[in-house]
Amino acid sequence: MAVTNLGEDPGGRTATNTKGVRTYSRRWKLETSSKSDDAYAVGSASGLPLIGSAHPSDAGAFCVSLNVSNDDPWKGWKVTAEYSSEYELTTNPINDPAIITWGSEQFQKVAVEDTSGHAIVNSFGDYYDPPAMMDDSRRTVTITKNLAAVPSWILSYQDAVNSDAFTIDGFSVAIGKAKMQSVTVAAKEKRNGTSFYPVTFTIHLQKNGWLLELLDAGFRYKVGGAVAMFDTGQPGMLNGSGGKLANPTPSTVVYRSFTVYETKAFSGLPLS
Repeated sequence: MAVTNLGEDPGGRTATNTKGVRTYSRRWKLETSSKSDDAYAVGSASGLPLIGSAHPSDAGAFCVSLNVSNDDPWKGWKVTAEYSSEYELTTNPINDPAIITWGSEQFQKVAVEDTSGHAIVNSFGDYYDPPAMMDDSRRTVTITKNLAAVPSWILSYQDAVNSDAFTIDGFSVAIGKAKMQSVTVAAKEKRNGTSFYPVTFTIHLQKNGWLLELLDAGFRYKVGGAVAMFDTGQPGMLNGSGGKLANPTPSTVVYRSFTVYETKAFSGLPLS
């Protein structure tokens, strides 16, 4: 049993350009020496392009499929290779560039201060009950990258915030502005004999970062070495050091910041 590649058929070449996406077809003629030779044997013949190989005349278009057909009635075969410039591929799927998409998600949060940093209170100075809510939109970036194995960082980066500045898709992200939101590992695939896992992870971006900010208020305050209670029956304003805030106003109340998410370096993630 043998498969002979008779070469490329010049009459099988086609090309289209649709909104800047270039596609091509190339066709080869092959012959088999036995009726038991099947489409797998023909499609595996030497001299045919591999999935992910570049078009010979357009380095930005890559082979995305091979179509095998038997036309004479068992001995003669045709193999058509389809190319596309829509995505960059390589013959080794691990080397494929990451696919990156951007978006937004909408959340809600309690409105505690205005754009000037003043507390949102009524004309007497009390906080609204129930509190007012406000939109809390986040920019999202989703990265899909082929990896040789399930990533070892899948747990250690759970809800992690970036401890370093990093760049993704040409966009610079400052320290503390990004948080790992989700990770999805698709079923194992194989291309040209190489196994891989398509791994998709989503990062949420916040322009004000991911510190937890809370109003410094409570029922007790420090007086020298003693502890006193506010006599209003409601939480009173504190000065950031446990003492009573003198003459609190919306512009002088104190907010405390807390680091509640573990930090990790993001620059080492498969971002490209």
